[in-house]
Amino acid sequence: MKINRVIVIGFISILTACAQSSGVVPLGDDSYMISRSEKGFDVTGSAVKADALKEANSYCQAQGKELQLIKAVPKDMVPFRSDAQAEIEFKCQ
Repeated sequence: MKINRVIVIGFISILTACAQSSGVVPLGDDSYMISRSEKGFDVTGSAVKADALKEANSYCQAQGKELQLIKAVPKDMVPFRSDAQAEIEFKCQ
């Protein structure tokens, strides 16, 4: 039992280490940016964009505001060259 628990915890740690986020970056004029990348052969730029939008939505909701998307740029992974990525710009209104 303990070995299985250790394996599961290790696997979860690896999965969370595969995603990187810049966090919310202020751009001025009450606009913000989030840049994310995720490793994996089955990860798409659209999936990374969705994760960035969830992060942005949580940020806006914490302020009692709604997310207004300004721009989103997803990029699919290229095997052995780059991870799946997305960058979004948004406002909270």
